[in-house]
Amino acid sequence: MADEETEQDRTTQIGTDQTMSALTKRLQELATALKESPESPVYSASRYCQEFCEVLVEFAAHWNVDVDPLPLLEVYTEAILSYAEATPYLSTECENVSLILERLTLSCAELLLALTVPVPSVLWEKFQSSVQTSHSLLQQNGNSQLCVLSALAQESSAWSNSTLRSILSNDTQQTEKVHEFLAMEGPVLLELRIKQLIKESHFEKAALLAKQCAEYPEFAGRSSFTQTYLVCLCAFETQEQLMQKISEVDCKDVLEMVCNLESDGDERGALSLCSAFLTRQLLQSEVYCAWELTLFWSKLLKRVEPSAQVFLDRCRHFSQLSKTVCHVLFLIKVIQAELQDEGLPVCIEMCIRALQMASSNEGNANATICKTISCLLPTDLEVKRACQLTEFLLEPTVDSYYAVEAVYNEPDQKMDEGNLPVPNSLRCELLLVLKTQWPFDPEYWDWKALKRHCLALMGDQASIVSSVDELNGIHVMNRKWNTYVLLKPV
Repeated sequence: MADEETEQDRTTQIGTDQTMSALTKRLQELATALKESPESPVYSASRYCQEFCEVLVEFAAHWNVDVDPLPLLEVYTEAILSYAEATPYLSTECENVSLILERLTLSCAELLLALTVPVPSVLWEKFQSSVQTSHSLLQQNGNSQLCVLSALAQESSAWSNSTLRSILSNDTQQTEKVHEFLAMEGPVLLELRIKQLIKESHFEKAALLAKQCAEYPEFAGRSSFTQTYLVCLCAFETQEQLMQKISEVDCKDVLEMVCNLESDGDERGALSLCSAFLTRQLLQSEVYCAWELTLFWSKLLKRVEPSAQVFLDRCRHFSQLSKTVCHVLFLIKVIQAELQDEGLPVCIEMCIRALQMASSNEGNANATICKTISCLLPTDLEVKRACQLTEFLLEPTVDSYYAVEAVYNEPDQKMDEGNLPVPNSLRCELLLVLKTQWPFDPEYWDWKALKRHCLALMGDQASIVSSVDELNGIHVMNRKWNTYVLLKPV
């Protein structure tokens, strides 16, 4: 076994010793030029940073990192020590000085966390020594940018910490021990760990670690851990378990998280979070922030899944989950905003469902549905009449009576089945559902017959209509008499 490790170390060194010597020499030359530069400190620092990056890119290109990542770790190890030694000569007025060290640190940490092969002991010890020395040099100047790598260098490998392993295995650990580990790692390294776990689709492990971070009092100001925890839950939990775990989360906080995820470019994460909480609202008949959630969800879905059919299928699915008319109307609204006429049949399906959901005492809801249908099918006179009559029957007022009279006095319309905005079968289903709201069926009645039934339902208000009709009749008679007088031969 020892011979195998020795051979592995030797294999890792093949083809890199000469290259690494060349890298060390180039970095030393850059440091010497920096120290001896007659230029201004800011210019010298800027030039050093530019040439330092060029050297790193040049030497990193010697290997295919996806196939053999270990040589790149050796490049980072050498570069970090060289940069730390040069730091006393780098002017802090040059913004690239701090930026390069930050990028170098994060790149090295991401490489270590992503390694799928063990790091040979010789290389790991070299990494530890380089980081410890560099960290000490930087701290002397009040710079703590290597804290992330310093925490990694304290272990025998990037994922070997016993407390970390226990957290990822969901083993019970003493709270003090977990907090001690989190404090040592710091939020930046922990976020890198969680991102790597998500990248490898270890969502459950990522959720366990994110949950510990979210509950750690010292990280209270970093909502990103809570948001990541919730996104991970959405990726692996069943709907029932997910609904239980997110039941206490405020939707207003979720909207903020969705905005943060979208700003960070994680549209899929934002969509999954939005979908989960919209599902919770539908199942629990919640309306708090319902429109905002529905609107965000629709915009994200359209960007992530541009297909109109996918959009309509998801909207249809949510409408079937919904227990309130309010949510169905919101879904209709986003379909109209995103797809317009293309989504019209699905909108009518949803209106039918909403009418079936609304109880007889939900007059306002039914009236709103009828108004929505009239807006969706503005040229269908039969549907408009049915909607207006339904609204009147829900609230038989003078205004609603005259609205019915107006549509029933419009000229009858000849229906062209080949030019309907929705399939005729769907249209017929809609009319049948509307008719279930009526105490009579006026399908073959003229306006006079329907008028008698409407007035009978209006109670005392019917006298107002009768008075108006009587006045209108007098005006008509007067107009006819005046016309007769004018035309009568003298």
